[in-house]
Amino acid sequence: MKILLKGMSQILIGIAGLLFLFGGKAISEFAKMDRLLAEMLGIGLAFVFGACGMMAKSAADDLDCEDPDAQ
Repeated sequence: MKILLKGMSQILIGIAGLLFLFGGKAISEFAKMDRLLAEMLGIGLAFVFGACGMMAKSAADDLDCEDPDAQ
């Protein structure tokens, strides 16, 4: 379970980075919406994906602490 959560956190944080860099332009082009609104939406989605990634990483770290074999 720890490996799954750590892998998922890396993927989510990677998606957040890509959304931060390229999300606004992609949303603007594909949805045919105003560029400023699309940039704000891209940054918002990057924040959400980054927060989910950090929660997954925190949960994986908590599982490491509870593992009796780790000591």
